[in-house]
Amino acid sequence: MNSSSTSAVYNDLGGLASLKARSNGGDEKGALKAAAKQFEAIFLNMMLKQMREASFGDPLFDSEAGDSYRSMFDQQLALNLSENGSLGIAKLIERQLGVKPSSDSGDDNPFKAFRFVAPELNNNVKSIAPKSFDISGISNKQAQFTSPNDFVEKVWPYAEKAAQELGIPTETLVSQAALETGWGKFVMGNADGKPSYNLFGIKADSRWNGEQVSVQTTEYRDGVVQKERANFRAYDSLEQGFNDYVQFIKSSPRYADALNNRGDAASYLQNLQQGGYATDPAYANKIQGIMRGETLHTARSQLSGQGQ
Repeated sequence: MNSSSTSAVYNDLGGLASLKARSNGGDEKGALKAAAKQFEAIFLNMMLKQMREASFGDPLFDSEAGDSYRSMFDQQLALNLSENGSLGIAKLIERQLGVKPSSDSGDDNPFKAFRFVAPELNNNVKSIAPKSFDISGISNKQAQFTSPNDFVEKVWPYAEKAAQELGIPTETLVSQAALETGWGKFVMGNADGKPSYNLFGIKADSRWNGEQVSVQTTEYRDGVVQKERANFRAYDSLEQGFNDYVQFIKSSPRYADALNNRGDAASYLQNLQQGGYATDPAYANKIQGIMRGETLHTARSQLSGQGQ
């Protein structure tokens, strides 16, 4: 094994101990270069994982064993690419920390190696390859909410108006939106980063003529969790998203029982689930758990302190 190598195989657990030993032994620059390569390997593995999830897969040969094998393959692939300096992130980290990279080929196409080691992923690589790898400039355009408190503060006025029209407590809709989006962390968006403002996971069926976004979602089919790609409605604002949610519930006969339980959040959610709103068998219970939880209570206390 090369002495500068971070690891030979993906499941080698001695990498961290080796880095510490090199640093304590006075080889700080060598340890930094090795750490930069490990960071690049982690980034590559995350990218490969997202590419796998974005594909439709192979319905004929897909299995848990196959998924496990592909995961191990991707981890080893990421490690090998990092060792060869294929992506160039390690060099950028070294430069930013004041260490001259050990080699610099000047290649301005960091994804070139994928054409040789993973040709089946080449199309996906081209579609997601960023123009720059300056990690100091990475931002998430869809990050509209900075915290659960910020999420509650921003959606509360729209949730309050919608809840009044449906005859249920405002906390019900805020909690449902929190469950669907992870308190605003995972709001669906377009490829250009524009958010969909769809906080309720409403799919774009034949009744929808507006904009839509396509994302991978988790569904429960006969008690089995499955990943599926589906189209969802997209809106121009939070207000439009909440207004459409109200219209969606009111216009669907299968949610009539939910609307008949005015003021009773538990009955509304249970009937919403029974009407087929979500495939998760614990959907209603999860929302009620958020309604009773400390996170929402803390956010509401903060809003009350601000006079809202």
